Amino acid sequence: MRFTGPLWRVTGSIVSWALFTFCFTLLLLGAITVMGLGGYCASGGPYVIETECPEAVAVTMPLSIFGGLLAVAIGVFLARGFGVPLVQWAWPILFVGLGAGFLFVGILAFAFGGIMFVIIGVVFVVMGLVPLVIGLRADARELFLGATDARDVAFVRAPDARRSFSSFRFRGSTLEGELVPSPANWLTSILLFLVSAGAGVWLGNLLFASFGGGPAA
Repeated sequence: MRFTGPLWRVTGSIVSWALFTFCFTLLLLGAITVMGLGGYCASGGPYVIETECPEAVAVTMPLSIFGGLLAVAIGVFLARGFGVPLVQWAWPILFVGLGAGFLFVGILAFAFGGIMFVIIGVVFVVMGLVPLVIGLRADARELFLGATDARDVAFVRAPDARRSFSSFRFRGSTLEGELVPSPANWLTSILLFLVSAGAGVWLGNLLFASFGGGPAA
């Protein structure tokens, strides 16, 4: 079955962003929790564990990693260039978000050896910002609009824009053309992103709290 219709593209954009932000929220909350325990905890095994991982961390963090990868795959193979491209934003969100978490905890705990958290946070933020800056310089519009509409008709490229990783086209694209993006195209792309990403963050907080963890600040 070829998942190439407009409904599949819209669904792919919604599901990919909701799943990614859901998983990222769990990962970030888990990381902050572990940092609050000193940066290390363990669960299970035959040995005596000095710092036991909270249930919220032990259950949600491993699942969040695989779920995030699945979300990117869904965005690539179903959204196919429609909507805000998760494939372009996943890396910056992951590393800048985690870096901000490390910096937040590191600055609060600076007097208690939090300098390592600060260093890791700075490195993560830089790792996340570099590909984002490259993408913005290639085609800033595409990062917020996408490469095509739901029918797979390509938008006219912005003047002097360079082709970015998210602007690839799939074989089997049946409709070709150069479409000038309308306000409706912008509204659809941004609105789907905000609703989907917001729902993912809310559900991630809800699940983490259900295991006894605290919600995001």
